[in-house]
Amino acid sequence: MRQSLMETFSEIYILDLHGSAKKKECSPDGSKDENVFDIQQGVAIGIFVRDPNKNDKSRVYHSELWGFRENKYSWLKEMDVLSTKWTELEPEKDQFFFVPKYLSENEYLKYPQTTSLFGLYSSGIQTKRDKIAIAQGISELRAILRDFASMEPEVVRSKFDLPKDGRDWKIKWASEHALAIVNDEKGLSPILYRPFDNRWTVIDDRSKGFVAYPRFDVMRHMKNNNLGLILTRQLSLSTFQHAWVTQNAIDGNTISLQTREYNYLFPLYLYPTPTEDSSRQKSFSSADWPPGKDGRVPNLSPEFVADFAEKLGLSFVPDGRGDSEATFGPEDVFDYIYAVFHSPSYRERYAEFLKIDFPRVPLTSDRKKFRRLVELGGELVALHLLESPLLARPATRYPVVGDNRVEKGYPKYFAPGEGEPGSKAGDGAVLEVGRVYINRSQYFEGVPPQVWEFQVGGYQVCDKWLKDRRGRQLSYDDLTVYQKVVVALKETIRLMEEVDSAVGEWPLE
Repeated sequence: MRQSLMETFSEIYILDLHGSAKKKECSPDGSKDENVFDIQQGVAIGIFVRDPNKNDKSRVYHSELWGFRENKYSWLKEMDVLSTKWTELEPEKDQFFFVPKYLSENEYLKYPQTTSLFGLYSSGIQTKRDKIAIAQGISELRAILRDFASMEPEVVRSKFDLPKDGRDWKIKWASEHALAIVNDEKGLSPILYRPFDNRWTVIDDRSKGFVAYPRFDVMRHMKNNNLGLILTRQLSLSTFQHAWVTQNAIDGNTISLQTREYNYLFPLYLYPTPTEDSSRQKSFSSADWPPGKDGRVPNLSPEFVADFAEKLGLSFVPDGRGDSEATFGPEDVFDYIYAVFHSPSYRERYAEFLKIDFPRVPLTSDRKKFRRLVELGGELVALHLLESPLLARPATRYPVVGDNRVEKGYPKYFAPGEGEPGSKAGDGAVLEVGRVYINRSQYFEGVPPQVWEFQVGGYQVCDKWLKDRRGRQLSYDDLTVYQKVVVALKETIRLMEEVDSAVGEWPLE
């Protein structure tokens, strides 16, 4: 669009009034920045001039206003186009940014993009009917499949209150598919549905059926021992916090609610199958690597691996990990990437670029720095898979006995220093630690505000995990998982700061 505007107009003036509540920005001097309207989205004024007698290159100018709303109003009343101090920009091809770039695009664009590192990837599955195709447990999924296999389609539609058929999902297809699954038990698969929320679905190589788009060619590799990196291609409103890990297949919205922020899965390893023909095997780059455990090969570009190996002065082993002295392996690469993507300074420095395409991976030639980032990335991966030994020590208490049901209108969070729910004004009942209530009487105690507010992609994790269980009775395992999630996020915040310390100065050398 920006390129088209430059081709259409002779002069373009952009006055950025800022004020975005989403970005939580302040003025350069540290003072509050307010929107000129009562909206969350930042505002700009664009003035576009078209001179039919000019055919040369469009000229783009930029200026900006920060601060309180009333100050912006006063400035706008007094100034005009001629009296405004403009900075002329030189928008470069590919992005044609209409804002100043205080760091060179070349610094970021020289880094390899994620899509050039991994040979095979795809967007997450799309069921078109999550209500019946995503189940809390395998027993629940089997029961749903039995109903579809044994009942008339319209009876099933009525029982599950399903909408009319669409182009990509028809109840007849789902019933036929369910009958096949009930008979052979193939296709039942765990799935990472939301952060820390593993469920069950159907993923197999049959044609459209119970799940509209199972992305089988990629998701099948997650049925074995594997790691997968979850990323998005473009962001809508959020800043970049869109990197997560999985051992299972993923949904298209595992870490993002926004349609534009559709999620993609990058498996670390590719596995052969008995039915795979030689041409398909070749497309998975198996000819580039000797088979490792269970015949798997790394889903990594040989060119990228060779470049990184030369940069580090280490040899690459195609399965598992290296010895950290002379060799490195696929899992070291994965952990390194995961650490870098969790660096707050990386997210801030390259914020504008991270909004518009898959993230790029800065590489280092410093072996000590590489090993430290691998170590920190490995700790983050273990936490996010809920496998870290740090999770053995709960940071929260769940002290009140009850029915453990997440009631309508809950969860509710009360921060330290706020009045205890149900207490009367002035009676001195003030919370010393944060609490997350699941109903009027039961709560998790000891949840810090920064943990409660922590977001992965488009989700506030501690809130979202419980909201998705409204009306359900939390089991002992559910209570344990939630307490582990609190620890995992608390440790993630700490480790992200350590990642920044390990990275040091940008750009990476």
